[in-house]
This record gives sequence, C-alpha cells and structure tokens, in this order.
Amino acid sequence: MARADSKGVEIKLCAIVPVYRHESASRAVVERLVSYGLPVVLVDDGNASEGHEILVKITEEFPGVQLVTHKVNLGKGGAVRSGMAAAVAAGFTHALQVDADGQHDMDAIPFFMKAAKKHPEDMIGGFPQYDESVPKSREQGRKITNFWVAVETLSRQVPDAMCGFRVYPLAKALPVAKKFRNNRMGFDIEILVRLSWAGVNLRFYPIKVSYPKDGVSNFRLFHDNVAISMTHTRLCLGMLVRSPLILARRIFKK
Repeated sequence: MARADSKGVEIKLCAIVPVYRHESASRAVVERLVSYGLPVVLVDDGNASEGHEILVKITEEFPGVQLVTHKVNLGKGGAVRSGMAAAVAAGFTHALQVDADGQHDMDAIPFFMKAAKKHPEDMIGGFPQYDESVPKSREQGRKITNFWVAVETLSRQVPDAMCGFRVYPLAKALPVAKKFRNNRMGFDIEILVRLSWAGVNLRFYPIKVSYPKDGVSNFRLFHDNVAISMTHTRLCLGMLVRSPLILARRIFKK
C-alpha cells in the first residue's frame, strides 16, 4: 500500500507475518491485514509439510500475499529478517510486523498505519495492554527485560521491548538487522536497542493483547530465557562502548 506522509513523502507499507506452528491461526491474521489493503509477506519458518500446505493455500486464497519459505526453523528473528529482505526486494519502504498467533488486537492496524504515515522515519511499536489471560511469568519476565533495555539504551523511551506488533522503516531497520544474528526471541529486544543506538526515534502506542486459550507457544522457558540473558549481557557491553556517542547525540539533539 502506497501512502504519502504529511511531508509528501510516499511510503509503501506491507505486513510481515512470521509463522511457526501457528499456520492455522495465521489465516485469520492474514484475512484482517488484507481487509485493510495491506500486502502480506508470509514467512514459513520451517513448518512441517502439513503446515506448509496450509500457508500455500492462504497465499492462493488472498491476493497480494507472498510466501517466503525456510526449509528449517531459523527462529523468529531469522523469519523477520527474511521477511524484511523480501519486502525491500518487492519495493516496500515500511513493514508492519505482526505475530501469527492472533494475540494482537487487529483493530489497531489503521492507527498504526496512520502513525507510520505521520512519522515515516521512526519505528512505531506496540505497548501491550494485557487482559487477565496473560501468564504472570511472562508479565514479570517482560518487566525484567524492560529494565535492562532502559540500561542498554540509557533512556526510558522503550516501555516494552518484546511486543511483536511494530512498524519498521525498512531502509533503517534492515541494515541494522543484518549486522547481528539473533535469530530467536531475543531479536525483538536487540533490534530496538540497536535502532536506538543508531539514532532512530522509537514511538510506542497502546495495543490490546490477549493470550488465546490452548494457544501454541514457541517460547522455550529455559533455553530462551538463557538466550535472552546472554543478549542483555552482550547489549550491556555494547552500551558501555557506545555510551559517549549515545550521550553526546542526546545532548546535541536537545
């Protein structure tokens, strides 16, 4: 979808939906995205043959849906990175990343599209508003991550670093994403920190989030928590090296 922002700059917006073990739920997500006129890059992140066939049928059912296929599971980060590359190759300037499990309130799409149009140079992120379905362990884990992201960015500009509903300006996001290989759950965290380091403005707006009953979770409690801890360790070290530049940019920006 091509739109012009308030400064007359044309943006071409699509959606990226990484899919692993949520192929059935992804159909409703794609249907809503298409209803808002958004082309979709659907990323099959190593699903079994039955799941792959479901995704192929989705691309056949809905116009404007492109399927990118991984033969093996690379993780959410690898899927989003592949989706970004495919979106850029197709001529899109911005991409709305949406999880395939149906957790996000799809009624928020028009607002986020308007925000991307108004602020085309910025990353537009979702700030989750949870209902009673959220697992308490997830809620507490996010609070810990958000604390460390505040340390890593030397700011409080990131109220939530793990929400998978966000609009990326691809000219800025893809080069940053190519510089690191965080292919699993830590990707959403790391790319926000690195975009902040690169001087990209990050804007966040509320979005309702609910956890479907009997939903399939790809979060590996032990392995992903260890990997996220390692991500924070690496980012904290990176912050120490970059802190003079980060602080100088903030001072001169004022």
